[in-house]
Formats: sequence, structure tokens, C-alpha cells
Amino acid sequence: MDDAPAIRCDLLIEGGRVLDPGQGLDGVMDVAVTAGRISAIGPDLPVSEARRVIDASGPGRYVVPGLIDLHTHVAHGAITPGVGMEGCDPDVIGVGSGVTTLVDAGSVGVANIGVFSAYIQPNARTRVIPFLNIGSFAHTMPTMVDVGSMDEIDPVAIARCVAANPGLVQGIKLRLVGPLIADKGKDVVAAAKAVAREHGVPLMVHIGDLSARRRPDPHLLEPATRFAVEQLDAGDILTHLCTPNHGGVTDAADRMMPALLAARERGVVLDSALGRGNFGYRVAREQRALGLAPDTISSDLTLAGQSFHSLLECMAKFMAVGYDLPDVIRMTTVNAARAIGAAAELGAVAIGREADLTVIDLVEGDFAFTDTAQEVFHGGFGLRPVHTVRAGALVPPGWGTHPWGWLPAPRSGAAS
Repeated sequence: MDDAPAIRCDLLIEGGRVLDPGQGLDGVMDVAVTAGRISAIGPDLPVSEARRVIDASGPGRYVVPGLIDLHTHVAHGAITPGVGMEGCDPDVIGVGSGVTTLVDAGSVGVANIGVFSAYIQPNARTRVIPFLNIGSFAHTMPTMVDVGSMDEIDPVAIARCVAANPGLVQGIKLRLVGPLIADKGKDVVAAAKAVAREHGVPLMVHIGDLSARRRPDPHLLEPATRFAVEQLDAGDILTHLCTPNHGGVTDAADRMMPALLAARERGVVLDSALGRGNFGYRVAREQRALGLAPDTISSDLTLAGQSFHSLLECMAKFMAVGYDLPDVIRMTTVNAARAIGAAAELGAVAIGREADLTVIDLVEGDFAFTDTAQEVFHGGFGLRPVHTVRAGALVPPGWGTHPWGWLPAPRSGAAS
């Protein structure tokens, strides 16, 4: 008779500091994974009964719910290189970067949304959730403008797409960018909102137009922004909260604050979506002082926009603004899960949940960051991925565009 102990879990993450702000968890404990789900959480779980053990102990190491990036562009292969916003490989900025779930924020419109179910989702280890751009051709257009005329919003075609692809379209995306927005912004917002309401999905609205600075009157975008804020309902998402560009909420900060606070009170999600073009350090710092913290942190990563590499670096930027680690973990786990209507499945370290987990190191140092205006600012912390667990499968992180991985650049002369 074989006296060897029975294997009761496939993976044991041992001795890590589990940090799950959504459930109030913060302490050293083990996490066991069996058949792709979290099967036990607690101190001193039996190592002998685990098929594989990861030592997550040590100063600065945390086990957190699988990170969720609410705003990315991962329609890799669906957009011709050099046209619009080329999509990243989802696994490079996903499981390879400590992120288990990505939302593609409207990279494609109804003309080519099928690329997700046919090509992108089946080939990605990362969970990918597509939002449909309200413009029929979206980022396949040779400009940064998604909707050039009202004719490019086709509710009939969208309805046929939704009916033929159950569960594929999880949201509608609208970018308040381009001459049409300055001319007919309210009409565009109303049309996008009507489509989202018809299909029972959230509307994500991009604010801030970098190209508006070159126009005779860039402030023509402000009425569309204000109208959008007023029209959004519970579950809708206002993205690029901290943009310094025209059409953002900073154009009329004092006048917009009541509308923003009222929107949040209604249940509108305020998302940061940094990207290379929509994060102002001073804007974020002022918003924090005013009590207008983002609900979620997201990256807005595109292949062309990889001046930084991951969601973790975005989180470190918000720590430099003044938020602490539990804040930024909350913004990228439970809050992000709620924003996509998946709080019952994602964003928590809980028994019975699918095992999406991220192990990270909090690294102290003197790190330099750069915002959209090319202003350099400094923070005391960097974040580095150590392990990603996606549906119970262990995925080692890759190493990205920075030679130091996902830590920000150290201040000149400082050790990394």
C-alpha cells in the first residue's frame, strides 16, 4: 500500500502577504489552488499535499487578486501597422505583465469586431473582454479620429452583430476626438448612449483630444465633455480622468466638479487610462487634493504607445501622486471587476473563485516618471511582477521594453 500523502492541491503559494482590499484581507497566509480554482486560504497549509509550491515570502512581496486593466488596445493583427493605434499582443501586457484580464477599449468597430472571437481570444492566455467602437471602422482609419460622420454610426449593423455573437460585445466605446465632436458632439454622445442602452452594456467615453491644441478654438470640445458627463448612467465609464488635454475635465475644473461628483454618486466609473497621451501628474495631484480620486487605474496601452510597459508602472505613478499600495490594488482589482460587471467572479482572493492571482514585489527607491507633458516627477516605489496565475496555471512574467523590467527609471545616480 502506498503511504505517500494524497495530492490535494495543484499549486500552493506559500507565505505571501495576501492583500485584497475588497475583502479586507491583509496578512501573511498561504493560498491553495486545485483544478483551476482557489481551494484554501490560511496560514501553514500542508506543503506535502501540494503538487507544486511557490515561496512567496519575503519583505515587499504581495499576493493580490489577478490585476484587471480596464482600458487597453490589444486587437493585434486586426489593424494595419502604421494606421491608427496598433494593438499590443494581449499576453505581453496581460499575463506576461502580472495582469490576468484586459478590456480592449474599442480598437475595432462593427466592420471587424469578429477578429476577437475568431483569432484574439482563442489564442490568448489572458482573459480579453472587447468593447465595440461606435465608429464602424474605428482604429483601422488612417487618422486618430474614430467617427468622421454620423453615417459611420450604424445601429442596425451593431444590432445584427450583437445578435449573431452572443456575449462578445461587452461595452460600447466612444472617443470625443475630432472635428465632428466639436460640431455635433452632443448628437454623437446621444447616439452612442442609445446603442449602449439598447444592448444593456456600459458606454465608455474617452475625453481629452491632444490634436485639439492645433485647432483655432480647442475649447469647442468642452460642451460635448460636459454633456457626456451628465448623460452617463450607473455602470458607464468616463475614461482619461487625469488628461491635461483639451476636452478633459480640467478645462473647466471648478465648473465640472459638481457634475463629476454627481456622476460618481450615480455610479459612473471614473477611470484614469494613462497611455502616453492622457496623464498629467499635476492634474492627478490636484484631483487627489480635491477628493476626486479615480475609481480605476488602467494603462491605455497600444503598440505605438509603449513608452512604458505595463499596468504596474501606471500603478506606481499613482503611488507617486500620493496613493498607497492598498489604494492602487483596489483600483485594479475589485473596483475594476465591478466596472465590467464581474465582481462576483473576478477581483478577489476567495475560495471557490477561478484562481486569477498576481504576485508582485513592492520595491522602494527613488524612481523617475514622465507624464504626457514630458514633466518628470519622482516616486518612492516601483512595482515588479513575480508570478501570474491565470485560471490556476502559473505564467512566468516576461521582460519588456525596459532593461529593468517593469520598474520605472531610477533617478540618475540611484540604485534600482
